[in-house]
Amino acid sequence: MRILVISNLYPPYYVGGYELGCRDVVEGLKARGHDVKVLTSTYKVGTAQQDGAVYRWLEADLEWVRPLKFHEYCFKLLKKEIINQRAFKRLCSVFKPNVVYMWNLTHVSLSLALMAQQAGFSVHYFVFDNWLSRWDSDPWYSLWNRQPRRVTSRLGKQSLRPILSVAGLVVPSNSLDLRHVQFASLYLKQFALQAGKPVGEAKVIHWGVDANQYSYDKSVPHNPKQLLYVGQIVRHKGVHTAIQALKVIVQQPGYESATLTIVGGTIVPDYEAYVRGLVYSLGLESRVLFTGLIRRESLPPIYQEHDILIFPSVWDEPFGITLLEAMSSGLAVVGTDNGGSRDILEDEVNALVFPKEDTGACAMQVLRLMEDSELFERIRKHGRRMVEEKFRFESMMDKIERSLNEAIA
Repeated sequence: MRILVISNLYPPYYVGGYELGCRDVVEGLKARGHDVKVLTSTYKVGTAQQDGAVYRWLEADLEWVRPLKFHEYCFKLLKKEIINQRAFKRLCSVFKPNVVYMWNLTHVSLSLALMAQQAGFSVHYFVFDNWLSRWDSDPWYSLWNRQPRRVTSRLGKQSLRPILSVAGLVVPSNSLDLRHVQFASLYLKQFALQAGKPVGEAKVIHWGVDANQYSYDKSVPHNPKQLLYVGQIVRHKGVHTAIQALKVIVQQPGYESATLTIVGGTIVPDYEAYVRGLVYSLGLESRVLFTGLIRRESLPPIYQEHDILIFPSVWDEPFGITLLEAMSSGLAVVGTDNGGSRDILEDEVNALVFPKEDTGACAMQVLRLMEDSELFERIRKHGRRMVEEKFRFESMMDKIERSLNEAIA
């Protein structure tokens, strides 16, 4: 099978859950004998370039300097569409894919999906956040489907449409064909349905991890006090809740030596400065370690050095890969079950759950694990078992491959 994967961002130039997941699936499909190429943006590399089977040819609007005047915005948008649509045509003419596999078109061009439909390709989507629920807010699509108030503007658009069509640009007027959509969580599918998108028949293919990469130590720590947070240092991830909960914990007799390791980088320097200042103001400098961004390949030994993962997310998580990695490594999880995390976390079975931004409840759940060795062992054991039974990477790849094959058959 010849598969063209399209994503707005692709490692190593951006490292988020969606992008890492895309890379994992690309490598998984290659390992199964499929010919896979990736079309992605020039974000962080500046100019168009090719790196093996990864074509960094698309323009993304992430680095546009705002605010823009309307005519400047329209010019840049037109330029972006010309670049991206030509890039898609160029690669398809050489590669001739059986499947066009869309991962995330935010900040690039929704028109690529419409072009793939018009060309008769089998178009599939793997949805790891809520972008598909808002696909009709794409700037190029909105520009042509929003009715201007002024008569002159409406006439201008009507006159431009045939000119751009002759020039080979897709001027969107139709909808996405969403027959072949795969959601990473039930929450994401329900969100899309509530947004009015016709995805009732879409598949939910939960993410998975290679449990063999994360060793599970069956010996139970006598007094688990090593806390861990893994993720971006941004407000909606709730890092401040974990720090405030640590303050409550170290004030309890016998738990003064508890520590928290924060693993991750940030795209919001002001928030990182805030949480570092919070650590200082609470007198936790010797109790909190910031490691900065660490490559995913280096995470397994870090998991092994800790006992409890705090997952204090404030927003509705699309899905929680970190949860699976920590559970597979034998950590007990204390977290919020917002959004897709609810597909993983089962309170009092494989995790202890607390309401978002409830510092006291977070601290209480952590202290329960520290004080009750039987509870700690039960939670971590059930977490590992659930990963092995429901969230294996190979099982996920089986479902993805089967879905692609069924569609092109």
